[in-house]
Amino acid sequence: MAPKLLPAASAELIVRNARHITVHEEAIEKLSDHVIRGIKEKEINIENFSQHEHHPSAKDPHAANWIFLIDTLNFCFWTPGVDATKWKVNGQTGYFALCAAVNRAMQEGIDITNPAYYSKITVEQLESILRSDTEDTKA
Repeated sequence: MAPKLLPAASAELIVRNARHITVHEEAIEKLSDHVIRGIKEKEINIENFSQHEHHPSAKDPHAANWIFLIDTLNFCFWTPGVDATKWKVNGQTGYFALCAAVNRAMQEGIDITNPAYYSKITVEQLESILRSDTEDTKA
């Protein structure tokens, strides 16, 4: 069995061994300061996250694992050309389509926020979870 690392130790291991990415410590500090200032000055409202229909409530027992999964899968969503059909899930596109797909999987009884499940997920299972509202688009 592989040793389990806490998030900070995992990040350190990745950064130490990464060949194609770098972490800019100064930028992290600058962003952290900006976020903290924004929260203190009420420019950023931390309550807004759970107010969106596709986000879990703070009391949801799956919330932390849901956020981790979404943050891991979230990346820039590009449509290949102006006339291309966008990937949609429950009528949503982009980031909110990802949220809707994960929520739909949970409603279907798929334990998608459980690391034990998604660490062994197959391509076919993930394709089914991320399936579009239309057959001619893929995530």
